Amino acid sequence: YGMSESVAQHLAKTYGTRAWEVCELAEATPNGEGKRRLVDNYPYIVADVIWACREYACTVEDVVSRRTRLAFLNKDAAMEAVPLV
Repeated sequence: YGMSESVAQHLAKTYGTRAWEVCELAEATPNGEGKRRLVDNYPYIVADVIWACREYACTVEDVVSRRTRLAFLNKDAAMEAVPLV
């Protein structure tokens, strides 16, 4: 799917056997936008956000804090990701 090793490892660890579905979701976005990282140096991609919304994530906070844990890892990176979320 043309993703970096760190993104692939993140997807496998987070989604298990459903990681392929997230990869397909990323591929299906216009211009491969689903493969875009939310922020540099972290493996979270736009497809993570789309997947989270399909699983009823209703707020930016839910995605950034609970689905990606980015808010707990790096507050500044989480704030940078907010516009994409």
